[in-house]
Amino acid sequence: MMNKTKERYLQDDDVLNDISVHTAEICVPDDIFNSWQQTLDLISEIVNTPAVLIMRIHKNDNKMEVFASSKSTGNPYHRHDNDNLGNGLYCETVIAQNAELHIPNALKDSYWDHNPDIKLGMIAYCGLPLLWPDNTPFGTICMLDNKDHHYSHKFRHLLARFQEAVVTNLATLYQQEKLRHLNQTLDKKVQIRTHELAELSTKLIREIENRTSAEYTLEYSKIYDELTGLPKRVSLLDSLTQMLKQSKATQTVTVLCFSLRKFKSINDSYGYLIGDKVLAQFSQRVKQYLDKDTLIARIAGSEFVIAHSHRKTASNELELIPKILACCNAPFTLAGFTITVPSCMGVAQYPTDANTAEELLQKSSAAMSISKTEGASYSFFNQDTQSKIEQRYQLESHLVDALNNRELYLNYQPLVCLKTHKILGAEALLRWRNPVLGQVPPDKFINLAERNGQIIEIGNFVLHSALAQAAHWQAVQQREFRIAINISPLQFRALNFADHIADLLTLYQLPASSLELEITEGILLQDEHLAHDSIKKLQALGIRISLDDFGTGYSSLSYLQKYSFNTLKIDRCFITNLEKNQQDRELTRAIIAMGKKLNLHVIAEGVETQEQDRFIRNEECDYGQGYLYGKPTSAEEFEAHYLTS
Repeated sequence: MMNKTKERYLQDDDVLNDISVHTAEICVPDDIFNSWQQTLDLISEIVNTPAVLIMRIHKNDNKMEVFASSKSTGNPYHRHDNDNLGNGLYCETVIAQNAELHIPNALKDSYWDHNPDIKLGMIAYCGLPLLWPDNTPFGTICMLDNKDHHYSHKFRHLLARFQEAVVTNLATLYQQEKLRHLNQTLDKKVQIRTHELAELSTKLIREIENRTSAEYTLEYSKIYDELTGLPKRVSLLDSLTQMLKQSKATQTVTVLCFSLRKFKSINDSYGYLIGDKVLAQFSQRVKQYLDKDTLIARIAGSEFVIAHSHRKTASNELELIPKILACCNAPFTLAGFTITVPSCMGVAQYPTDANTAEELLQKSSAAMSISKTEGASYSFFNQDTQSKIEQRYQLESHLVDALNNRELYLNYQPLVCLKTHKILGAEALLRWRNPVLGQVPPDKFINLAERNGQIIEIGNFVLHSALAQAAHWQAVQQREFRIAINISPLQFRALNFADHIADLLTLYQLPASSLELEITEGILLQDEHLAHDSIKKLQALGIRISLDDFGTGYSSLSYLQKYSFNTLKIDRCFITNLEKNQQDRELTRAIIAMGKKLNLHVIAEGVETQEQDRFIRNEECDYGQGYLYGKPTSAEEFEAHYLTS
């Protein structure tokens, strides 16, 4: 059966299809016009033709307008020049026939030798139609020359590629115009769903932008990054190779590889336009600290590289590092938002660490990975770095096949009701036993799985296994059994996450009240709007939401104000030192009391001694979890020890 969300989307499509769009009223915004202008200038330069135009037809006024014109020598056309329709313009024929028109020399063609453009000296023409998505004409994109010009197949193909890009822009504007009309006509109920429509519109624009950017094949785009104007990786390698060749015995070359961390969350939260502006502003900030002996490039996404040649005795590279980090850490203020982007950096040097440009980039990138993993601002490449990278690669190579080889499995740790002393459920804990590596701790491989994208597949394995096991135990006991499952930020950010959980509960015939999903501060930091909506949807199904590791984050109290939780889970660091540390006792007491005031259940994890148990019972904590009540164990042992009467 089709779920309600998909039904609503289909209904929106029907409404959009019924809207009549007046394409003549659609305005082309400055950013798109400027992109077209750059395109025309580039074609004029490549093809060596004096005039490249985008023409727009105005049937209501019976006019053909020069909408955009290349800024090239010998071009007689200016923006907003116009002529009446019906005078035999080249572009009228292109629009009427909806096909390419190529005239090498109108003076040699009796059909065209009276064309109005001949008065301006333009005797050669090649043009293509530009259509709106409803097949009504926008106008043409064309090339003109004041001399005989047989436009080659290569040049005509180039014009066709840019025609596709312009038509893609028109499709975006057309869809935006539909949405504008829709917003004017829909009633109050549809207004509540404005957020959903905006997401659909953004997704459409992103897909169009991605398709358009993939079509650009000009040599310029291979060398320079269009957004920042910085060289790309290929260009950097060539320049760095030359820098190394010219380096003297008294000189060294320092390579800094640095990245703006969690940049995807900025694009997801604020949109790609804001994300692009952050990157553009950041590149401008960095440039002010560079001189003629310094190279800079954007090599991927939010990753940049700086290569600096200097004397071996100088400390220039050490002076440059804090300046670059300051560029990253200084807030960006855009469109009313204040955005701070954390960074990480790796440093490698020639000739100490490597002798080639490729090796320097690889080793500075390796050092950056260590910086990211360890939470350091920057790291220098050394043998320890190489060893850590090799260990990570070894883990990653084995982790790829861990699921297929049945090396991943679940253990279950009992959850105890402190009032009744009964086991009311368990937390599912992921484990990995590899024949080569042995038992791999979760903190070693879960972060790795999140970085390489495997966490989605592994997370689904955990959900299926834990829910199936809980359903079995519930059937055995003939009473509700609660299963707690940790959720990765990547899982939680999936748009259909709540629907997926609902489908799994139906599959395993497990009531929603038996499931408790544990989320961490990292999930809430990614995207507040998405987190709030997902929690609301999950709780509407009857699923319990637990805030894990409470008390250790920067904003734990603010989360209680922003989000609706069912359970607080006191981090084990407070429980471990209860007997010795008065401050931990007071903090634990305060958390339990606060949970009670907010009508939340409180779980103390990491309970290992009778004294700890006695303290949390006296404070009327609801549930306990830890080695005192039971260690994590296999499903078979859990059932044998805790569920058989």
